[in-house]
Amino acid sequence: MNMDVFFNKIRKQLFIFIISTVLIAVSRHFSPLTWIDGEPNYLSWLPLSVIISVLLLWGRMAVIPLTFATVTVYLWIFSTESPWLILLFIGCVLVPVIAVCGALRRWGGRRWRHDMMGRNGAVLICALGFVAPCLIKALMYLTGMFVPFPDGLSPYFGMTSYLFNVIDVQSLIISALIFSPAVYYSLRVSLSPAFRRAMWLVRVKPYFSPAIRTKTVIWFTALASLMWVFCSPVSSELFSAYMLPLLFFIFTVGIRSPGAIFIAILWAISAFFLIQFNKNFVHNINYGPVLAFTLSIFIAFTVCLYYMIRIYNRGARLQRVWHNHALTDPMTWLPNLRALDAHMKTHPGGILCCIRLNNLEFLGRHYGFLMRAHCKSLLDQTLSVHLRANERVFQFIGCEVLLYLHEGNHEKRLRQMVSILNARRVPWKEQQLTIEYMAAWGKIMAVPGELNRLLGQLSYLAEQTNTLEPVIGLDTQPESVMSATSGQVELFQKIKQALDNGQLLLVGQPIVGRSGERYDEILSRLMVDGRIMMPDTFLPIITQCDLSVHFDMLVMAKLLSYLSSSVARGENRRFSVNLMPVTLMQNGVAQRIVRLFTESEVDASRIVIEVTEEQAFSTAEHTARNIQLLRQAGFMIAIDDFGTGYSNYERLKRLDADIIKIDGCFIRNITRSTEDVIIVQSICALAKFRGLDVVAEFVETAAQRELLFNLGVDYLQGYLVGKPELLT
Repeated sequence: MNMDVFFNKIRKQLFIFIISTVLIAVSRHFSPLTWIDGEPNYLSWLPLSVIISVLLLWGRMAVIPLTFATVTVYLWIFSTESPWLILLFIGCVLVPVIAVCGALRRWGGRRWRHDMMGRNGAVLICALGFVAPCLIKALMYLTGMFVPFPDGLSPYFGMTSYLFNVIDVQSLIISALIFSPAVYYSLRVSLSPAFRRAMWLVRVKPYFSPAIRTKTVIWFTALASLMWVFCSPVSSELFSAYMLPLLFFIFTVGIRSPGAIFIAILWAISAFFLIQFNKNFVHNINYGPVLAFTLSIFIAFTVCLYYMIRIYNRGARLQRVWHNHALTDPMTWLPNLRALDAHMKTHPGGILCCIRLNNLEFLGRHYGFLMRAHCKSLLDQTLSVHLRANERVFQFIGCEVLLYLHEGNHEKRLRQMVSILNARRVPWKEQQLTIEYMAAWGKIMAVPGELNRLLGQLSYLAEQTNTLEPVIGLDTQPESVMSATSGQVELFQKIKQALDNGQLLLVGQPIVGRSGERYDEILSRLMVDGRIMMPDTFLPIITQCDLSVHFDMLVMAKLLSYLSSSVARGENRRFSVNLMPVTLMQNGVAQRIVRLFTESEVDASRIVIEVTEEQAFSTAEHTARNIQLLRQAGFMIAIDDFGTGYSNYERLKRLDADIIKIDGCFIRNITRSTEDVIIVQSICALAKFRGLDVVAEFVETAAQRELLFNLGVDYLQGYLVGKPELLT
C-alpha cells in the first residue's frame, strides 16, 4: 500500500513537471517585450504567473517538480551561459516565491491557497502580487552587486538605468497580480471536470440566461470594440492612453454582468493585448516614462478591480444569507411558506400534506412557545429519514406543518409517517410528552392562486380528522371516508365536488319598479346527490374553505352562458349578482370579470354588482380598486343590506354607487313602526338628492308596497313581487 502511495506521488509530480515545463516555455515565448534605453525588457514576465499558479494549485508537492521544470527550460534557453549563473537566476526567482507561500501556509493553514478570489484573496494578492515580486527584484539586485552576469542577464540584476529597473519591477508585479489569477483558473478549468462544470453553471451560464443575455452581449460587444480600437495599428491621438479610463469603466460594470472570476480572466486577456500592442496607443516622445506611468495605471486599476470584486462577492454572499433567512422560520428553522412557493416552482405538481399536532395548542400554553418549536423541529428530524429526494417539511401556522411528497403511493407513505409520529413521545425538560398527529393531503394544481386555497382546505380538513382515521385525502371520494369523518367534512367534500363538476343552479328573484320595469337578482343553488342545497348550507363552507373566488367566477360564467343564449331568443333581461367579500379583496378579480364579459360580447350595463355595505366603504386597496374598475367598465353597483352596518349620513353623502338596497329589518314592521318609516324616508330623500335608486327588500304585503312607494322607494323585492325561479 505504501508503494502505491509512493508511485502515485511520483506520477503526480511527473505530471506537474511536464505541465510546468510546457507552460513556462510557452509563457516566456509570449511574454510582451520592449526596448528601454537600448536594452530588451519584459513588460510582463509571464513565467512568474505560471510559477505562482502551480504553487497555488498543488502546494508544496509542486516545489520540486516546479524547480526542475524551471531549471530545464532556462538551461535549454541559455545553453551557452554558465549553468551556475542560470541556477543562481532561478534561485532568485523561486526562493522568494516559495518563502512567501510558506509564510502564507503558516498564516492560513492547509486551506491558505483555496479560492484566490475568495475570502483570503486580499492577503494572497498582496503577498504574491507585491511582496514576492519586490523580494525577487531585491534579491536579484543584491546578487548582481557581488556576481558578474553576462550581458543578456545583467540588466535584470540592476546593472542598467533607473527607468529599466522600474519597468522591470512593474513587469514582475503585473505578471503576478494580473496574470496569475487567469492562469490559475484556466488550469483549474482544464484539469478539473467538476470545477469546469461548476464554473459553467455558476459563473458563466447564468449571465447568458434570457433575462440578462442582452446586457451580457452588449457588454462583450463594447469590450471587443474598445479593444479593437486600442490594439489596431491606426495611429491617432484620439486613441491614446487617455482613453484607458473608458476601458476601466467597462470592466467595473462587468463585475456584475459576466461575474467576478470571469471578469478577472477577461481583464488578464485584455491587459495582455494592451501591453503587447502598447505602441498603438502610447504616442509620446518620452516613450519610456509614459510606458512606466501606463503600467502603473494598470497595476492600480487591477488592485481596485480586485477590491470591487471582493466587495461584490461579499455583497452577493450576504444576499444569499439574507435570502436563506427570508425562507426560514426563525424559531423552528424549517423552511417557510415562501420557501414552499419557490420549491413548487422548481418541482411543479406533487402532493401537499398538512400535518396537525392536535394537542400542541393545549400543551404549548403550559410548556411555552419554545416547546412548540421543539416539537416541530423533532417532527422534521423524525420524517427526514423517510423522505425521498426533493421532499421536505415546511413550517405552517399554529399547530401545523406542511409536507411535500411526490405522487405515487403517497397516501400509504403518509399513513406510515403519521403512525411513526404517533408511536413516539417528545422529550421536553425531563418529561415525555404525547402528541397526537393528524394529516390531510391534496394534489397540487398548477393554477395561479391555487396554493393559498389548497392550504386553507387542508388546514380545515386536518382539524376535522380523528384518531380512528388520522389521514384524509382532499380528493378522496366521500363514500371512502364517510365512516371516519364528521358530517362537516363530508359536506365540504360534496360541495367541492359539486363546484368542480359545475353543478350550480341559478335562480332569479324579480326586483320590480313602480312602473313595472324589472330586473332579477341571481340566487345560487347547488345540486348535491340529486338534491338542491340552499345557500345557508353551502355558503359558510365556501367562505371558510376559501372557495369564494372560485364560486363567484363560476356564477359569472353560468350567468354569461344564460345571457348569451337569451340574446338569441330576443330577450334583454337585466340581472344583479352578489360578490362575496373575499372575492373583492383579491387582486385582479375585476379584470377577470371584465374580460369574461368582453369575450362573451355581453353588455356590462345589463349587470348590477351587489356588494356589502362594509365593502362599499372599505379602505382596503384591492377592494376599493376592484369596485372602481367594475363601475368604470359599465357595471352598476348596488349596496346590499344598507343600514345594518357601517352606514351613516356622512358616508351616504360620499357613496360611489348607483343603487341602495334597504335591509329587510327596516321593512318587515314598517306599517307598524314610526321609527322605520322615518329611517326609510330619510334614506330615500338623501338617495334622491344623490341620484341613487332605492330598493326595499322583504316586501310581502300590499300595504308595505303602497307605503314604500309613497316614501320614495323605486324598486321592491320580496315574495309579494315574485318568488325565485330557476333560470333555464
